[in-house]
Amino acid sequence: MMAKRSISVLALCAQLMLLIALSSDGAEGLLERNWRQCVYRNLNDGRNTGLIKECLFYKKSADTALRVFFNGVLRIYGCHACCGRWYFTFNGAECSAPQAIDGVVYMLFGNAGRKNLLRVRQIDGVCERVPKGIVRVGFWVGKCAGYGTADAHTGWNSVSRIFVEEVPPPQA
Repeated sequence: MMAKRSISVLALCAQLMLLIALSSDGAEGLLERNWRQCVYRNLNDGRNTGLIKECLFYKKSADTALRVFFNGVLRIYGCHACCGRWYFTFNGAECSAPQAIDGVVYMLFGNAGRKNLLRVRQIDGVCERVPKGIVRVGFWVGKCAGYGTADAHTGWNSVSRIFVEEVPPPQA
């Protein structure tokens, strides 16, 4: 029994060493991933504008970027040719390097008053030039450019999540 455990431990060690050898960053890159997810069960937020949720994250380096994504239910309701915009902020400001991280839901129905399309959606992107330290990652809802305020809804009958990960800088 002891011999089988020793062989299993040796096999696991060999696999770990192989992963480290294949990693371009060595053991540091393999073992030092920096990420966080903020998870909300049955998030049921009916606001049409404003901050939906905030996820605090500690960024270790000034030279890295932040990858963020939201996954959950988004919808607009009861309108025709209307649009809602969901977006991320970093310490209260939208990403400017390279661009904003956002997504829109647009609805064009002849009889929109009865349409209530609740769909799981993902908004994903990378923001560069975020300073080192504690970062307040906000997920917001608001108006689309050129449209009024839509009857928006974030989350419904499922888990919603904000995921934040510190990633190496992009290729030159």
